[in-house]
Formats: sequence, C-alpha cells, structure tokens
Amino acid sequence: MSKPPASGAVSTSALPASAGSLAVPESPVSILLVDDDQNNLLALESILDFSDYRLVKAQTADAALLALMQDEYAAIVLDVQMPDLNGIELARLIKQRKRTQHVPIIFLTAHYKESEHAVLGYDVGAVDYLTKPVHPAVLRSKVGVFVDLFRKTRALAKLNATMEAEINVRKIAEERFRIVVEAAPSAMIVYKQDGRITLVNSEAERLFEQRREKLLEMAIGDLISLPPEPHGKNGVEDGPASDRPAREIVVKRSDGALAPAELSLTPIQSTEGQRLLASIVDVTERKRAEEALRTANTQLEAKNAAIQQQAEERLRRIRAEAAQAEAEAANEAKDRFLAMLSHELRTPLSPVLHTTTLLNEMKDVPAEVRQMLQVIRRNVQLEARLIDDLLDLARIRNGKLQLQLEPTDAHDLLRRALEICQPDIEARKLKLETRFHAKKSILEADPARLQQIFWNLISNAVKFTREGGTITLRTQDDPSAQSLLVEISDTGVGIEPQKLERIFDAFEQVTQEGRTGLGLGLAICRALAGFHGGQITARSEGLGCGAAFSVMLPVKNVSLPAVQPRSSALARTLTVPLRLLVVEDHRDTAAALVRLLTRRGYEVRSAETIASALEIANDFDFDVLITDIGLPDGTGHELFEKLKARPRGKALRGLALSGFGMDEDIARSRAAGFTEHLTKPVDFARLQKHLIQIGEE
Repeated sequence: MSKPPASGAVSTSALPASAGSLAVPESPVSILLVDDDQNNLLALESILDFSDYRLVKAQTADAALLALMQDEYAAIVLDVQMPDLNGIELARLIKQRKRTQHVPIIFLTAHYKESEHAVLGYDVGAVDYLTKPVHPAVLRSKVGVFVDLFRKTRALAKLNATMEAEINVRKIAEERFRIVVEAAPSAMIVYKQDGRITLVNSEAERLFEQRREKLLEMAIGDLISLPPEPHGKNGVEDGPASDRPAREIVVKRSDGALAPAELSLTPIQSTEGQRLLASIVDVTERKRAEEALRTANTQLEAKNAAIQQQAEERLRRIRAEAAQAEAEAANEAKDRFLAMLSHELRTPLSPVLHTTTLLNEMKDVPAEVRQMLQVIRRNVQLEARLIDDLLDLARIRNGKLQLQLEPTDAHDLLRRALEICQPDIEARKLKLETRFHAKKSILEADPARLQQIFWNLISNAVKFTREGGTITLRTQDDPSAQSLLVEISDTGVGIEPQKLERIFDAFEQVTQEGRTGLGLGLAICRALAGFHGGQITARSEGLGCGAAFSVMLPVKNVSLPAVQPRSSALARTLTVPLRLLVVEDHRDTAAALVRLLTRRGYEVRSAETIASALEIANDFDFDVLITDIGLPDGTGHELFEKLKARPRGKALRGLALSGFGMDEDIARSRAAGFTEHLTKPVDFARLQKHLIQIGEE
C-alpha cells in the first residue's frame, strides 16, 4: 500500500477497470471524498473502486475547496464531523459558489440525529444523508445516479456545440433553398407566422402582377385567403407534406380581380424560426368535387373527435377510481404505521415515568434530586405529547377525530392549563397577568381538546418569551358574534409578518429561536378550534415585538351540571384494599407499577403472558385486571374475555394499558368491557384515580 497523504492533502486515484468491464470511458468522472480520517477515505475508496471514477480525497475543508476549484465533480461524499470546518458549514460554502453550487452532496456521519444533522444537511442543499458504517451497495447506487446525471449534463453541452454547427449548415441550406424556390414552376411565397412575406419568386410576380419589391412589403392575407382555422394553424394540416392535398383559394390580382387557385402550404425551418411556404397554381376545375371532399373530411374529423373524447372521458374515470382506491390503501397503511410507531415509542416511557414517581415519594430524596426528577417527568410527558400530536394530525387529515361535547367552563380550562405551565413560568421568572373579564364563559365543547388548545398556546408563549418577560391571558365577551374571545399574548421574540399565516401549517416553526417540537401544535389547534365552530388568528408587529393569539369560540345557552359532593378519595385510606392482577410483558414497566400499587395498600400479583395470568387467577380472587393490550401470546382483550367467562361471585373490572392510542384502539377496549383505556406512558395519579372510583362503586 502506498504512503497515505499528509493531513489536509488532496489525493486522487484512477483505479484499473474491474474484471468483466465492457468498455472504459474516454475520461473518468471525478468524485470528491472528504473525511479527516485517512482510514475512512481508504474505506470509501475501496467501495467506489471503478475504473471510470476518478476519486479525489481531501482531509480538510481547505483541501476540499481547493480541489473543487481545480476540477468538475459529479458528486461530493462529505463527512459531517471535520476538525477545522464541519461538513454542514463546508456544504454551505460550496453551495454559495456559482461554480460548485449544483454539485450533489451526500453527507456521512457516525452520529445520526434526525432533528439536528439531517435537517441542517438538507437545509444547506444535501441530496442525501447516510450513517456510518455506510452500506457499500447503497453508496455505490447513490453515487452512480449522480455520475450518470453528470455524464448526461456533459453530453448535453457537447450536443449544444453540435447544434451550433448545425445552424451554420442550415444557413447554407437556406441559400440553396432560395435558388430552388426561384427555379420552381409555380408561384412560391415564403412568409412568417404573422403573415409578413419574406421571399417570392418570379412566378409569383407574374401571378399577382406585382413587382418583387412590392410583394415583399405586403402580407400573405393581402394576396390570398388562407384556409379556415379548423384545418390547422395558418391553414397547415398535420401529417407529412406529401400527404397534404392542395386546396382551392381566391387570388387577388393587382387590378382587384379574383381568380381561383390551388394552394399548398408547407412549414419550413430557418435560422430565424418557423416559416410557411405557399405554393400557388392557377386552377379552373375540381372545385366542387374537392369542396365536397373537404366537407366529408370535416364531418369525419368531428365524429372521430367525439369518439376520442368519449374514450378519454372513460379513461379518466377509470384512472380516478384507481387513484381513490390507492389513496385509501395508502392512508390505511400510514395509520397502521403511526399506530405501531406510537406503541414502540410510548412503551419505554412508562417505566421512566413510574420510576420518577417512586423516587419522588422517597422521604430521603434531596430537594435538588426532586427537581431533577421533575425535569425527567416533564420531558417524558413532552415526548408523549409529540407522539399524540402525530396521531392527532393523522386523525384530522383522515377525518377521524371525534369530539366529546359537554358544557365546559373555559375559565376553568385556562386555569388548569396555567397550572401545567406554572413550573416553566416560574423557572423563567415570567410575569403572568390574567384578565378574565368574560361573563359568558360556558361553552359546549370537548374539555380535553379545548384545554389542549389553551395549553399549547400558553406553552408557546412561555417557550418564546425571554426571562423576565410578561405573558397576558385575557377573555372578553363578543355580543355581536355571540362568541367568547380568549387572547394569549407575550412580550417574546415575535413573528415575521410573512409567517403569520404559515405558522398554522403542519411542521412550520414560529421562529428558529428555542426551536423544539415538530411544529404541529398550532396546526392541530387551528383544526380543533374549527371543529368547535371557532377560529384562531395570530398577530405580531414583527421580530422582537411579541405576539398575540386570539381564539374565538361560539357561546351557547348551556349550563354546567350540578356537582355531586363526594369524599376526598385520594386522601382517605381504603379499609378493604382492592386486589389487583397486573399483566405486563415489559418487565421494567411491570416492576415499577407493582411497587407503586403495593405502596398504596393494594394486594398485587403480576404476570407477563395470558397463560401465566390464567394460572394465577386459579388461586387469586382479584377485583381488577390491569393489563397491557399487546401480550406475547395474545391480546389483553382476549385475556379479559377468558377471565370474565370464569365463574365468580362478583363482576370483574378491567383497566387497559397500551401504547396503541388511536380512536379505534380506545373504542375496541371499551367494546371489550374495560372501564378505561389508558395510553402509555400512564400517569400513575390518573391510574390511581380510576382505581379509587372502582373501589367506591
């Protein structure tokens, strides 16, 4: 092996043709490999070992830029992590230069982060993003595409040069054409698309009794009547010139007399564009017969057009029906993928959330650690919220989102949303002003979805307001529209005027500052407000001037139901604790959940499969089944049905826990008889609330 080049050097290799090659290109295509690690360069070189590739290697950004100044490249394979200038910055420099801005860039990295490197890479113009170790076949395939594109571009440049030569040949041909026209036995007239005459012969002077100089000052319409438009543009019919029949026209002589003539029109090309050649011969016969033939042809063309239109319409219907079916299948596949993705992402979050609850309940946990636990808890809940946003977006787009409408106090929901955001408000030392002036705050709405709107807008205000800023919540009545106006404003970073409407689009970010999340919140909020018969608008004076979001919701004559007094279930101790059977195949989740339930006085047994749960049920007379839906040997629904079918002296209650949280999943659990379907990661306080309610029944 030859000695590797020094750091920052550029090296090239034109490797010999591999065995079995059919031909060697005349000039190899250059590919730039950029990586600070010599071993990585050698690995890339071995992958792209083709005789028609000229591999140029660079270990620094400067060396890469120098190489780009010296040659043309079909593609750049660029490592993201570089010692002097990282790959993202180098790519930005490459795209800023006119000479290299169109060179495709394929990023390589050993540390793949979708929301960071990949988005930045595509933002600076990368065409692909691969993680190390790179699959050789994938890299060869992607590089091969750009090499093929480079060759075609180079071939196109050669073609342009050839075309210039052809133009010169055409000029010579045109001169020869002039000689042929002059020698023709019939009157020949060449004219432009706008009718201006550019060339006539001696026979044309004789036919029209005009001198050549006079004819060149006229238009074709001054001499003849062109055929009607249905026969083709400017009277030229489609098809080869030999198939075009000559047609009768009326010739205008210099004294105004009209004479019948036979006209043939032929399109010709010149260096100045398309021209039409009119060949005109005096005729005295065949007028009636040819007129009849022309009429027959017109009728036939009309019938053919009608048949063609019917065939095209039928084809459009067939294609439309096929496209509807394909779209429906694609939507179903997407929904299945989102449901599975939700399950896989939610499942590992459950033990984290339960463990933070356990640690927080320990008496000897330092205050600093408790704060850290709250950080973990908030971020787990944020992750779950992001997953919910993806599912909500799918529900909205598929028209499957359903609202559970009931009389709801908007002021109560605003206060609950504020409670959730209060830790972040205090951490950023923000000033909070509430001006709940509306007298009619009772709405017919889905409280969970309405609170989701308020929480999203408040959390956005917190996220984009710098420390010490102010957030204001204001409500007022709008008697003219019989609506409630809720406004959430801040003194934060503001919004550019051109983005005020775009921020409600999916995946659009309010601003680059403090950028987190998927950019789905505002899109979902606008859709939810629309489902409630309302709307959301945004306003801002620009960057640095804060922003305000207004939610307009219709008010109806409804009242809140009377609240039945009940004991503080969370504070009291159960005299007879419930006996619980927990079925969960994720061991970390099961262990944490059993500990939490045991510490609260419940008698708990656990199982990982349907078979082990049925075996435990033989000796354990439990009150409530808490089960995951997806189990190794079946589903939680099947387990619940089998347990309910067993003879027992009391009704069995069930709580379903699952990473599947689509509406159809929840409906399936309720149809199976479960009291509640809780989507992972499950907040233990919510689970405890349902257990207490079951215990009180």
